[in-house]
Amino acid sequence: MIHSIDPAACTGCGTCTKTCPLDVFRLEPAQEALSPCMAACPAGVDIRGNHYLIQQGHLGEAARRYRIVQPFPAITGRVCFHPCEEKCARNHVDEAVNINAVEQIMGDWDLKAPLEKPARRHITKVAVIGSGPAGLSCAWFLAQMGYPVTVFEAMPLPGGMLRYGIPTYRLPDAIVAAHIARLEAMGIAFRCNTKIGEGADLSLSDLKRLGFKAVMLAPGTTVSRKVRMEGVELPGVHWGLEFLRANRGDEQPRLSGDVLVIGGGDVAVDAAITAKRLGAAKVSMACLESRETMPAYPHNQADALREGIECHCGFGPGTILQENGHVAGMELKTCIRVVDEQGRFAPLFDENATMRIRADHIIFAIGQASELDGFAKDVRIEQGRIVIEDVTFSTSAWGIFAAGDAATGPSSVVSAIAGGRECAFSIDRMLKGADIRGERERKRPELPEEQWPREGIRHEPRQERASLPAPADDPFAETLRPLDMEACFAEALRCMTCGSKSRITYTDDCMTCFNCELNCPSGAIYVHPFKERFARTLDQIEADNR
Repeated sequence: MIHSIDPAACTGCGTCTKTCPLDVFRLEPAQEALSPCMAACPAGVDIRGNHYLIQQGHLGEAARRYRIVQPFPAITGRVCFHPCEEKCARNHVDEAVNINAVEQIMGDWDLKAPLEKPARRHITKVAVIGSGPAGLSCAWFLAQMGYPVTVFEAMPLPGGMLRYGIPTYRLPDAIVAAHIARLEAMGIAFRCNTKIGEGADLSLSDLKRLGFKAVMLAPGTTVSRKVRMEGVELPGVHWGLEFLRANRGDEQPRLSGDVLVIGGGDVAVDAAITAKRLGAAKVSMACLESRETMPAYPHNQADALREGIECHCGFGPGTILQENGHVAGMELKTCIRVVDEQGRFAPLFDENATMRIRADHIIFAIGQASELDGFAKDVRIEQGRIVIEDVTFSTSAWGIFAAGDAATGPSSVVSAIAGGRECAFSIDRMLKGADIRGERERKRPELPEEQWPREGIRHEPRQERASLPAPADDPFAETLRPLDMEACFAEALRCMTCGSKSRITYTDDCMTCFNCELNCPSGAIYVHPFKERFARTLDQIEADNR
């Protein structure tokens, strides 16, 4: 008979729940200490708890738990840089759990499920400026709280950078549209083709006159940083964000011949792959950084390599070459230093070590900036960013909050989603007359590394999403195929639910097979050799479970 589990020794690896033939055990993943993956997630997703729910087959509850802190798993499952996987304790056993792939399939599954419209509890109107990830997140959580929300968007369709900045081969229009439809079904109103700011369609003062008691600013980073050099005005010179936005618009850019992309970030990678799929004969990239220090996420760099894009690392722009009034290529200079001794951006070049690359088009993707002139009269702006308070995301003006890239600088989609959520919480407190700093959740400790499951864990192969070539008739179709549900379960089962605690739940089902005690990696389980030691009573069962 199963007798006891030593809670101090139990690492929560879940081996007992996965191997017990009679389903005697359950896990308690809701523990104080965060698993390493949870601690690394910018949005604070309960990865450990969600994976355990999937292991148990409770897909609906797992999907609901995603939405508690992060309402767009179908989006982040495609575009998140998944720092959780880098910190996954399973890296010390075989390979990290494919957390991002599990999130994608759960997000896609949840998009097909009915969503209950939240009740309207308040009459106070809130305006959200910008419909990128931060703005949509803020609108979602405010609507869940019962506020009437209107989202203002300068572009013809909502979605912000999700729709106009990320290529469809990474994030299909259908996924963005499905999320927008859900937000509309929740009662959120969208006003597109409406620019907000001084001298625009509506000013912030106009919004107040229209009855909006709180405003959330999330205009994003919508313009490329420009470089001043001779030749940038020539035909054939493009700018990264504008190039990507044009490709998502009604008229795709026309490219032929060779293309050179200047920059090493994610926008540069997306621009290079987009150029390739638009029909460029050859696409090259050039960046100041080394391959190891390129700012683009490694999985995006890998995508570029698969597309046959050559990257010249350690080179910066020198002179634009031209023939007959058109771009003909660029002379690149060797970069011998990107930052100075204080860590400040200060490139240093060897003017005598150069390389020429022929190109019919040059795309500069060397950074992004926000268009904030329209807000400068109302809120404090420094170094091209809206100044916000760290905890509350409030600006220098009462009742105005901000999040996303315009407040933090270019960051990730998941970080913007987290910022939008925090804005919503602060707006809710302000409108209720409470202290906007509120009672914040105490920072939870991370599970110490010495308590991670490791020894004795069985090796299991990682389930990978297939990457297929784009079809010739649809070059911007999504090429990364989701896992099927069987693979999703297999990957969730690889999760070691680090830091959970196992409990004996169905004692009388135990057949004293010793399987759990023999297989427990931490030696935490003790099985008494006899089926029954004495007459069973409810008090004795409770005592055993304690």
